[in-house]
Amino acid sequence: MDIGFIGLGRMGFALARSLLKHQQRVTVFDINTGAAQQLGTEGAVVAPDVASLCRSVDIVFTMLPGPKQVKQVALGENGILQNLQPGAIYIDMSTIDVDTVDLLNDAFTQAGFVFGDAPVGRLAMHADRGESLFMLGIDAQHLPTVEPVLYQMGTTIHHCGHAGSGTRTKIINNMMVLCYCQINSEALVLARSLGLDTAKTFDVLVNTTASNGQLKEKWPKKVLAGDLSPGFDLALGYKDISLASSAGASTQVALPVCDTAKNVFRMALAAGKAGQDTSCLTDYWAEVNGVEKIRL
Repeated sequence: MDIGFIGLGRMGFALARSLLKHQQRVTVFDINTGAAQQLGTEGAVVAPDVASLCRSVDIVFTMLPGPKQVKQVALGENGILQNLQPGAIYIDMSTIDVDTVDLLNDAFTQAGFVFGDAPVGRLAMHADRGESLFMLGIDAQHLPTVEPVLYQMGTTIHHCGHAGSGTRTKIINNMMVLCYCQINSEALVLARSLGLDTAKTFDVLVNTTASNGQLKEKWPKKVLAGDLSPGFDLALGYKDISLASSAGASTQVALPVCDTAKNVFRMALAAGKAGQDTSCLTDYWAEVNGVEKIRL
């Protein structure tokens, strides 16, 4: 298949590169021309715009920062909907809200196109290794076409149901992931304030039922190693946990832990932590409590 990929940020770049590593025919576009040109040196065709890309591919993936960008690229003037060739498939991999994914599904279905959503699980470092997980929402009849392409970018696919189910699942998944960021930070700051050895405490936490993937896999490589480069930018984390909070409000489901964690993310952003990894919450929580930064 001829594959189009729009959105070459931290995660999108890694996913598109995985396709190239598997000798797939890939056309890419991003307003960041540097990222697109770099993949061009690795075998990708670099499209001058969204419209040109859509007219030359069988399946299009988007990985964009949020709902606003997705709607603009997918539904806007000279966007995907206006230029997709007959029979082509559009899969959005971004983390967006329920209303936006349903809007996309309605628009593309009414226009006679197949639409699906496949938000990405696991971390950016997994995407670098081609080990991503996908929460796929699409009619089952299209799985034989779509799944082989996703397996060129990752190792695990969960078919969550019809189009829109992937996004709904991702919102719930990220709500838990981002709440863990605050839980981990509170635990580590309290341990330091009680005079405990960080390494010994960490060994206990990751080998009991207190363990979670963020603490076990991410924290030692990011904040506890002093690396705050954004595998998952704090600003995007705030966007994602806000999506969960809004979903709770729209369905009248109380999410007190989620809402509290969202407010901490907002405070950390106000303290100048934008552009840092979500694990920087541990540094932020140490700072506001007058505790020295915690490192292994």
